[in-house]
Amino acid sequence: MTTREGSERHVRELVDWSDLRTFYAVANAGSMNAAAEQLGVTQSAISKRLGQLEARLGARLLERSPSGIQLTEAGQE
Repeated sequence: MTTREGSERHVRELVDWSDLRTFYAVANAGSMNAAAEQLGVTQSAISKRLGQLEARLGARLLERSPSGIQLTEAGQE
């Protein structure tokens, strides 16, 4: 097994599909509000789920600002 395969398996153990769906929606929509509307949940639910995901992964996935979000290097990977 390569290091990359081991790393990918480790990430799969930490993340569930709901987390990935939420992250993907935010990354595509460009904002948590737009993603929340798309997924039919509140912005605070999106924010909480992403915070928990980042904590489990030990990496920031998004840079948040008043003008929207930007993917970090970890978020791009």
